[in-house]
Amino acid sequence: MRCTNGTAGGTSGSLAFVTPLILAGILVSDLNRHIYPLSPAQAAPKVVIDTTAYPSAAAWAKDAEVVFNKWWPIVTTLLATEEFKSPREVRLVFRPNQQAPAWANGSEISVSGDWITAHPDDLGMIVHELTHLVQRYPRNKVDTGWLVEGIADYVRWWRYEPEAPRPRIDPAKNKYTDAYRTTASWLAWTSRKYNMGLVPALDRDLKKGDDPAPTFQKLTGKKYQETWDEFVKG
Repeated sequence: MRCTNGTAGGTSGSLAFVTPLILAGILVSDLNRHIYPLSPAQAAPKVVIDTTAYPSAAAWAKDAEVVFNKWWPIVTTLLATEEFKSPREVRLVFRPNQQAPAWANGSEISVSGDWITAHPDDLGMIVHELTHLVQRYPRNKVDTGWLVEGIADYVRWWRYEPEAPRPRIDPAKNKYTDAYRTTASWLAWTSRKYNMGLVPALDRDLKKGDDPAPTFQKLTGKKYQETWDEFVKG
């Protein structure tokens, strides 16, 4: 299944989408790189909320459950592969004295009660963490931790919160392996410039435990560093 901007209703809708691209010098056979490939949506697992250790998180937890239920199907369309099966349930656990704002493992998302008390509007963390549950990558033969976090932040900041301020990139200090929003910014820019199927393709390699670098070079014609250099100059 692929997402297009053509209107429903047959040939006229398809031509309405394709014709401007032809006029812009884009061949129909080259359309795939301008389209984000989508997988079938999967229903959200049952959310089991545990605020035993942080009772005051109960109201925030209910809001988080709403976000989870809405965005699990969306994230599975963006990243799920044919083999991916949603878990039957996901535990949303709130803990005191947790250093990280949140983390995900297996079928559990652990949230810092102290963090959400100080940052009650940070529901986007749930989208980031549920993305990790959909990613579910095995160990890789190369270091891909930066890309794992970059993809999760790409889903959060370029899908769930696209109006949020973008990070300022300092070419002298930042690099594409900085993870999180820095890597996400680079992925979003590179996808728009070279191939909208880039993130799903990298995700697919990561799900297989493969080095995603060859796929990146195949879809962009360039290595990581080359596109980063273009990104920071742009």
